[in-house]
Amino acid sequence: MLRRKPQSVWVRGERAAERYLKRNGYKSIARNLRLPMGEIDLLCLEKHSGTIVIVEVKARDYAPDAKRRIDPIASITQKKQAKLRTLARGIKQMPAYADRPIRIDAVSVRFMPGQRTPEITHYPGCVGDS
Repeated sequence: MLRRKPQSVWVRGERAAERYLKRNGYKSIARNLRLPMGEIDLLCLEKHSGTIVIVEVKARDYAPDAKRRIDPIASITQKKQAKLRTLARGIKQMPAYADRPIRIDAVSVRFMPGQRTPEITHYPGCVGDS
């Protein structure tokens, strides 16, 4: 019998976040987009506004006996926010996106023990001044 290797929590998290966003009016443009200044987890288009959205995905796999279940979004530091702003400026310089508004969102994906589907929270515009 051939067994598949389990996917890492961040790969499962990115896929879950992408599905969630698609169900909520976003079109996926790219996943793990590499730019000279870093990588963007998800690059999306918010269909109703035409806004280009840089999405930082934070995922955690919680053990059944975990006493503290801190939202993964808490791990987005000031340094990471600065990096996301730099990536937003890089996207803004691309001709395809130069005339579009750009926003930085975050999506928290929590894989809880005993649950088939993860708990997902979307934080639109959580990193300002992009």
